[in-house]
Amino acid sequence: MMDIAEIRKKAQREREGRREAVRPEPPLREPAAGVVGGDDAELYDEFFPQEVSCLPVCIPSPATPVISDPLTIILEGRKAALVADILPAAATETAVEAERELEVICFRVADEVYGIDIMELKEIIKPRETTEIPHAPPFIAGVVSLRGIIIPIFVMRERLGLGAAECGTKERVIVVKRADGDGLCGILVDEVTQVVRIAAGSVEHPPAVLDGIDREFVSGIGRNEGRIIILLNLEKVLDSSLS
Repeated sequence: MMDIAEIRKKAQREREGRREAVRPEPPLREPAAGVVGGDDAELYDEFFPQEVSCLPVCIPSPATPVISDPLTIILEGRKAALVADILPAAATETAVEAERELEVICFRVADEVYGIDIMELKEIIKPRETTEIPHAPPFIAGVVSLRGIIIPIFVMRERLGLGAAECGTKERVIVVKRADGDGLCGILVDEVTQVVRIAAGSVEHPPAVLDGIDREFVSGIGRNEGRIIILLNLEKVLDSSLS
């Protein structure tokens, strides 16, 4: 017969064997997120010895700070400065135009004083005998030879509709360049008076109604020492097709 003590020991061993069969395995400890080291590394190597090298280690990168582009800042600054400079530059150009002066040669025709830009002047000569041109308009006295160059002579009294007058000792022919650059012309005036400077900004537009003169011949009205000077548009004056 079997001893009772032995039976009890056998039963105890069987119970312990059954407990070992159903005992759950301890949970695996995963490595710390992004870091495998210390005790965690040892546990990880113990449970996953063949897979450690295959698992990626994700280390989150620190947030990149937002840095303004220095070039953008510079360009924006220049753009703002440019906008600020536009008005002063425009104002400067206007001021320069207002301060610009015209040099005008003045002459008298009848009782009025007229003027043309001195840059249009070639020379001034005394009147001389002209050769008439058949079928020429009444305001063209004829042509003269000036150092081998044939030039027509425009009588300004006739051209401006101021009537004929007796020849005087102060009459002069002002030789001017044609606006189209095609040769020279002479304009016969009663007297050449002076050269004056007129501020370009002070020149007024010709009035709608002009007494005794075609408005188309006038480029503007200037003033000098309280006197009115009628500035002529030579391009129109010397256009014989206009009458």
